[in-house]
Amino acid sequence: MSTTAVSPTTPALILDPELRASIAENAKAVDKGEKDARYALSLLGEAGLLGRDLLDTARLIRELSAEDLSVGFTVWADRVTLSYLEAAGTGYALELAEALRVGRRPGVSGMAGPFKEFAGCGEIDLHAEKTDDGYVINGKLNWASNLYDDAVVVSGAKTDGGERFLFVLEAGHKGVHFGRPFGLLGLNATASAWVTFEDVHLPAAQVLTGDFESFMAQARPTFSLLQISECIGVAEASAAAAGTRLSGVNETFTGDVERAVATNAELVERQEAIIARLGQGEKVSPVELLELRLDAAEAAVAAANVEVRVAGGAGYAKNSPASRRFREAAFIPVQSPSEAQLRWELARARENADN
Repeated sequence: MSTTAVSPTTPALILDPELRASIAENAKAVDKGEKDARYALSLLGEAGLLGRDLLDTARLIRELSAEDLSVGFTVWADRVTLSYLEAAGTGYALELAEALRVGRRPGVSGMAGPFKEFAGCGEIDLHAEKTDDGYVINGKLNWASNLYDDAVVVSGAKTDGGERFLFVLEAGHKGVHFGRPFGLLGLNATASAWVTFEDVHLPAAQVLTGDFESFMAQARPTFSLLQISECIGVAEASAAAAGTRLSGVNETFTGDVERAVATNAELVERQEAIIARLGQGEKVSPVELLELRLDAAEAAVAAANVEVRVAGGAGYAKNSPASRRFREAAFIPVQSPSEAQLRWELARARENADN
């Protein structure tokens, strides 16, 4: 296998140099939709990188996202799905978890609705009706990713009586239909589409938890911190690439690049400090997590904007690395939870902290 040189622009963290070179080499094909981003899951699984602790996983997704956000995003969705299964700890969940841990199957986090419900700014998308041996589920997830024919899907549902629960099922489950992949500005190789549920019988064994509030509170930090890694990875790559072009008239962008580099370093420090505190059993406030998530997203967009301007005509070329990162960064504010939702949640969290 021929490989490109490992990018010198972002720090080596977790990936073996040859594996990282492979991710970098394939980024263009992934961006053009010639290769599904899930290819990386088997490589990472073989390397034993999908079941690591939170710090290693945050660094892994940060490093992957610096080379290819489609891969970083795919691994994020897969890894948070694995975390739900491990936290639930049921026999069925743990059996499926092993397939994700080794990269054999992709995980789908259909959790936008549950997180909106948890935050108080929306509702769970799926309706459930209780039966003698489980539930019947109907409804639609408007967006999910990693929707391959061997996927493992985690989502939530709600009954008319207000009972809320999370569940897991496998692709091909009767009544579950994956939509046609969206046409996107970027990340088209992430198998992203809608999912419909039509009279889906869910056995009780596939319920992960009925303790909705507690489970969501436990899941949110990991969910957010690994999304933050996506943002930082793109921001670091864009700032570093821009830094290689600061000659001639581009010297006028030196201050912008220096500020981006300093911001990225501060974001990493904040992220890893939070991870360390969580590892020691400390609680992290919603305000702190939300502020970091928003700051990281802003940094990615800002750095990509600097890079594409410094790159000039090359930055406007459809398939250049600068153009790809610019389009990747444009996805970050709309990834669920969207920037609008995060801002709403932060305002509410600050009010609650003051009371």
